[in-house]
Amino acid sequence: MRENPPPLSLRLMLKAEILIMTRLVPATRPGPLFKWLFKMPVILDKIGLGWLNSNYFLILTTTGRKTGILHQTPLEYRYEPESDTYIIMAGWGGRTDWYRNTIVHPHVHVKLKGRQFAAQAKPLLPEEVATLMGDAIRVNPDALKIWSRWAGTSLDGSDQSLLGAAKHFPSLRLIPVEEESTK
Repeated sequence: MRENPPPLSLRLMLKAEILIMTRLVPATRPGPLFKWLFKMPVILDKIGLGWLNSNYFLILTTTGRKTGILHQTPLEYRYEPESDTYIIMAGWGGRTDWYRNTIVHPHVHVKLKGRQFAAQAKPLLPEEVATLMGDAIRVNPDALKIWSRWAGTSLDGSDQSLLGAAKHFPSLRLIPVEEESTK
């Protein structure tokens, strides 16, 4: 049985993401311009337009590992309804502030689609990350272009290549611990 293709809006967003991530964003780190652009969903949320990206991004609030200051970061996510958990993946080998903050302080806050909740972040095993990557490739085969570039090696989509690349994309499962509001 043939699967239905993703909606047009998702296909367009994925094409734009591939273009931006493979041609424009530096492979070693995002740089100041893209750090600012990547924060746009937070800005939209603060001015009441968060619904524009709620199908694609959640806003993760972490506690700074050195300062203790709260930081908000928009992240793409995968929702797993059977466990009511969210999966987020770090790029740049986990050398992102939000990821390093979350490893030190795994109690985080999540906001998306009018839902806000506290969550506990748990690291995924490399095998779980490889499985997630395989699932993503079935929806968007061009994701291999991004992952190959950032992993520094050509990935062919096989289980072995994805398992080898998993270390470059550490991922977390966000497990809700208490519902704060359902605005």
